[in-house]
Amino acid sequence: MSYIFHLKIEKEKSYLSLRKDTLILDIKEWEEGRDMGRKLFENISKLLTENNMNASEISAFTIDSDIPENYTSMRIAETVKKVYTFGVTS
Repeated sequence: MSYIFHLKIEKEKSYLSLRKDTLILDIKEWEEGRDMGRKLFENISKLLTENNMNASEISAFTIDSDIPENYTSMRIAETVKKVYTFGVTS
């Protein structure tokens, strides 16, 4: 079983889903603003808690975006992904 966090960033909203392979198990969404880091960490925590999972059960963290890579939200999302992945695998 492969559990994945998939973050979709759009110009107006962001969506974080918990997936088992290609099946979406749960999803959180929020309005795009100047709080990507806080919202992302909050929703990671919510998805794990509400689905009775540990961080170590997540095998991948993917990001799909409609916005350019140099936008602040995208850079923050990439940083959170790297920190999360590092923290889980260490």
